[in-house]
Amino acid sequence: MYREQIRRGAVKDLRKVMAVMDWPAGYEFDFGGRVYMMSDMKNTVMSVLAFALFFFFIVLTVQFNSLKLPSLILGSIPACLTGAVFLMYIVNLPMGATVIIGILVVVAATVNDGVLLLTYATDLQKQQGMTSRRAVIDAAKIRLRPRLLTTVSTMMGFLPLALNLEEGGDMLQPMAVAALGGLGMEMLVALFLMPCLHVMLSNRKHAESH
Repeated sequence: MYREQIRRGAVKDLRKVMAVMDWPAGYEFDFGGRVYMMSDMKNTVMSVLAFALFFFFIVLTVQFNSLKLPSLILGSIPACLTGAVFLMYIVNLPMGATVIIGILVVVAATVNDGVLLLTYATDLQKQQGMTSRRAVIDAAKIRLRPRLLTTVSTMMGFLPLALNLEEGGDMLQPMAVAALGGLGMEMLVALFLMPCLHVMLSNRKHAESH
């Protein structure tokens, strides 16, 4: 469970020691092997995460024909990630490259739930003339059961990895724990935070129009 932490601490200490050594002219040091692989993997996955967020925003902007609703959905992602950080802190796991993969799962779930919720709420407002508050409450009630089913089933799939039951699961355990914490918080965000932000945004827009 703590192999990755030990490895990271050893590499960090080794860098400090070698940095202050008096090296002969023309000599230098570098790290390869698994250290290089993990560093390269982290940079790659961070790039994937950045591109995913960018394309999420572009697609949502085109779908809603607005900047406000995509900003509302993507703005809820940091609240979901607090669950991932908190659970990893509780179980004392490091923030490695594989954690970003778990974060991608949380981001995808947040965007999916946000799009379905707000799209349905917007349709209710237009078709039935509901207020934004009534529409988002009805949309949240209808989306409650499928949201719970999909999120809980996904979390159950990550549970064996999070428990690290098999040999060699040290690398994937942080990813699973981050996904579990983020998905657990994502349910609360989709049930409470997004509807509240949607109502506040709609009320502000209505007030500005008058």
